[in-house]
Amino acid sequence: MIFGSTLLVTGPDELLGERAVRARRQQALKERPEAQINEVTADQLESTMLNEIVGGSLFASDIVAIIDDLGSCPASAVEQVLAIASDPGPDLCLILRHRGGVKGKGLLDKLKKAKVPTESVVAPKAWELPKFVLAEAKRLKISMPQDAAEALVAAVGSDLRALVGAVAQLAADSPTSEVDAATIKRYFAGRAEVTSFAVADAILAGNAPLAVERLRWALNTGAAPVLITSALANSLRGMGKFLDAESGRMAGAELARHVGVPPWKLKDLSRNSRLWGSAGIASAIRLVAQTDADVKGAAVDAQYALEAMVLGVLAQRRR
Repeated sequence: MIFGSTLLVTGPDELLGERAVRARRQQALKERPEAQINEVTADQLESTMLNEIVGGSLFASDIVAIIDDLGSCPASAVEQVLAIASDPGPDLCLILRHRGGVKGKGLLDKLKKAKVPTESVVAPKAWELPKFVLAEAKRLKISMPQDAAEALVAAVGSDLRALVGAVAQLAADSPTSEVDAATIKRYFAGRAEVTSFAVADAILAGNAPLAVERLRWALNTGAAPVLITSALANSLRGMGKFLDAESGRMAGAELARHVGVPPWKLKDLSRNSRLWGSAGIASAIRLVAQTDADVKGAAVDAQYALEAMVLGVLAQRRR
C-alpha cells in the first residue's frame, strides 16, 4: 500500500532523485487516481502550512504530499515533520526529498532512526556508466550490446541527462529495436571530438596539434571552459592512479574501479602511460587547478588561458 506510508529519497543526483519521486507519485495515483497532489519546498514550511500540505480538503481526502529540499526545513517544523513521517495516516502518501550534504542532517538522522523507508540516489561511477546505458535501453525496449553502450558513453560523456536523452533519441529514431556500436558512431559522428574529455584524451596521448584543434573546436561549439579544466583534471588524476597501481597486482575490473574509469578505457591509459611519470602528473594537475581559477575570473581570456594550459601540461610529459 502506498497510502499510509512515507518515502525518504536521499542523495545528490538530480536525475535519479527526480525519477524516484516521480515513480512514487505515479504509484500513488495508480492506487488512488483522485488523490490531490501538494508540493512544497521545506523552507516554506511552518506548522500551519505543514498541516495544510498533508491534510485533506473539501475536494479531496487523499493527499500525495511532496516536500522537497528537506535540508532547508525550519527548526520550528522539524518535530512535526518527524511525527507525520513516522505515522502518516491512511489517506496520506508522503514523499520527502533530501539532496545530500550535512544541511538538515539532524532531521535526516531522526527519520532514519524512526525507520522511515529510504531510497538513496547516487550517480553511477565512471566504470558503471555503460551498465546504466544498458538499463536505460532496456527500459525503452531497445536492444543494445555492451560495445554499443561503451561507444555511447565515449560519444556523449558522463552526464546522466545527456546519456538518457541520447538513448531516448536513438529509441525514437531507430527504424528497428536494435542499436549497435556502428549505428551509434554514425549517429553521433563528430560529437565526441568536441567534448571536453576528447581534449583531455588528446593531451594524455601527447598529441599537441590535435589537443589544440579539439580545444578550439570545443570552445567554438559552446563547451564551457570550466568543463574542459574539470575533464582534464579528472583524466590526469586517473592517469596518476593508474601509474601508482602499475606496480601492484590489480587488473581488469578491480583496476578500473581503483582508477575510476570504465574497463575499456584501461587500454588507452596503458598505451599513454609511457608518456607520463608521477611527478609530471602532479605538476600538470597544479597547472590545471591554476587555469581553472583563471577561467573563472571575469577579466581573463579563456581561450588563451586554456591553450597555454594545454601546452604547459604537455610540457610535463616524459621525453
